[in-house]
Amino acid sequence: MDKNEYYKMFQFENDYWWYRGLHELVLHYVENIRNTNAKTHNQQELKILDAGCGTGRMMELLAPYGKVEGIDYSEDAVNLCKNRGLENVRRDDLNTWAAPAEIYDVIISNDVIYNSGVEDDMAVVGKFHWALKPNGLLIMNLPAFKALQRKHDIAVFGIRRYRKKRTLRDLKKIGFSSVHTSYRLLPLFFIMLLQKYLLERFSKKKAESDLKLLPPAMNSFLLRLHRLENKIITRGIPLPLGSSLFLVCKKNSGATKDTKKHEDVF
Repeated sequence: MDKNEYYKMFQFENDYWWYRGLHELVLHYVENIRNTNAKTHNQQELKILDAGCGTGRMMELLAPYGKVEGIDYSEDAVNLCKNRGLENVRRDDLNTWAAPAEIYDVIISNDVIYNSGVEDDMAVVGKFHWALKPNGLLIMNLPAFKALQRKHDIAVFGIRRYRKKRTLRDLKKIGFSSVHTSYRLLPLFFIMLLQKYLLERFSKKKAESDLKLLPPAMNSFLLRLHRLENKIITRGIPLPLGSSLFLVCKKNSGATKDTKKHEDVF
């Protein structure tokens, strides 16, 4: 991702509706696994990895749940994490990352494996599987539907978008089973289609990301909509469309890995 995008992320991440809604959704499932572990194993503290941690806001929010580690390829991102006071974060490349065996209860990877810097997305997911404890959770958010690829994707170096059925099939081959999977941000799906085919089609503006400062009232309204959608998703009701694909998957013990590269299609 472009260096400037990390600084924009750092500036907006604490309050921007998109990040807050996603972070709250992730925390719901982390809370569930902590409660489950406390009941079944008398274990309350989790060992968590944020793989592609960006500027570190997710790590801050995860801190009350256990020991949190973060890795990111960008030196700028790691430095911004340290500006937050985060120490357990380091620079690493998921392509060459030497994943430790079965040490994490939860791995979170929000909007990472779609990036052009990731050579083989499912090989990286195979590493997540290796690093998770049996029955550990993988939580990922991914951009959805190739039809939504537009100038934003160019600006953030995004080359992949995902469909639910195919992604779940790939994860099953690696050794994961779905706990809950849903598309997210249903209204944004239609807005992005209109943006791509009615606005960008005739615009000569250079590629730039969608991350822009919003009026507080609009930001608050979008966050309320996001939270309403989160309630639907966390009640086990999957959305049929959305701009993102949200996955919560469990590692199956003894599963066969298949890290063959797959190309997603619309």
